[in-house]
Amino acid sequence: MNMKILIICGPTGSGKSALGLKIAETFNGEIVSCDSVQIYRGFDIGSAKPTQDEQNRIPHHMIDIVNWSQDFDAGQYAVMARAAATQIRERGKLPIVVGGSGLYLRAFLGEGWHADLPKNDDLRKKLNEKTVDELRDTLEKLDPIRAKEIHPNDKFRLARALELLTLLGKPVREVERKGELPECLNDPYIIFLDPPRKYLHETILNRTKSMLATGLVEEVRSLLAEGCPWNAKPMQTIGYKETFRFLRGEFETSQLEELILFATRQYAKRQMTWFKKVNVSERIPYEASMDSAVMKRLSLLKS
Repeated sequence: MNMKILIICGPTGSGKSALGLKIAETFNGEIVSCDSVQIYRGFDIGSAKPTQDEQNRIPHHMIDIVNWSQDFDAGQYAVMARAAATQIRERGKLPIVVGGSGLYLRAFLGEGWHADLPKNDDLRKKLNEKTVDELRDTLEKLDPIRAKEIHPNDKFRLARALELLTLLGKPVREVERKGELPECLNDPYIIFLDPPRKYLHETILNRTKSMLATGLVEEVRSLLAEGCPWNAKPMQTIGYKETFRFLRGEFETSQLEELILFATRQYAKRQMTWFKKVNVSERIPYEASMDSAVMKRLSLLKS
C-alpha cells in the first residue's frame, strides 16, 4: 500500500479490534496494540485482550510484554512500538496500530512526549504517600492545564505529573522534545472511529456483560492470589478496580456490572477528549455494518 502505517483509534467499544483484524487479513498487515492494560500478562478479560485464536490469525505486537510488578510508561511504549512498526514494514507488511489509549498513541506519534523524562524514586515515594485529594489539589494549583487532562481519581498519573513538574521545573509540554521519528511515521494514515452514542453504549453494555460472564471476577481473584497488590498499576484500571472492591465486600454482585458500565462510559468520554488532540486523516461515524465501506475506501487508497 502507499500508506506506510495505518492507525485505528477511538473510544472503548467502538469496534477497533475487530476492524483491525479484518483490515490486517485483507491488506497483509500485522497489528500493534496501543492499549495500556493489554501490555500486562494475566490481565486478559478486563482489557478485552485479543484471543489466542485472533493472535494466531494475525501477528499481534505489544501484548503481554511486562508483568504487573514492572515499571512501564508511555515513553517506553513509544520506543518499543515504533521498533515493532518499523520491523513490520521491513518485512513488507502494513503496520496497523489499534487501540484507545490516547496517551500511548500520542507518545507513539511523538506528540508532546519524551522517551527520556527523569525519575526520582525518593520523590515518587513521598508523593505516593499523599492522598489522591492532596495530589489533585496541588497539581491544580501548580499546573491547572495538566490537572484537567488527568482523571481526578487517577493517583498514579497525578503523582507522576507532580514528580515531573518538580524535577523539570516546568510542565512537560514546555520541554523541547528530542529525537526523530522513524520513517514510517512521517505520514501516518489515522482513522478515528466515532460511533453514534446509542451504538457505543450498546457495545459497552455487551462487552461488560461478556467480561463478567467469561470470568472477570475469577481472573481478578487469581491475580490477587498470585500476589498482585490492589494498588498495582493495572489493577487500578476499569473493570479490575471495581472487581477488587467487590471481592473486598464493598457492594453486592448486582452492583458490579452497573459500576463497571458507568466507569467505562465515563472513560469513553475522556478518550474522545484525548483524540481531539490527534490530527486524524479520517473520522468515521462507525458501526460494524460499515466494514465493507471502510474496506472499499482503503482499497482506493491502495492504488
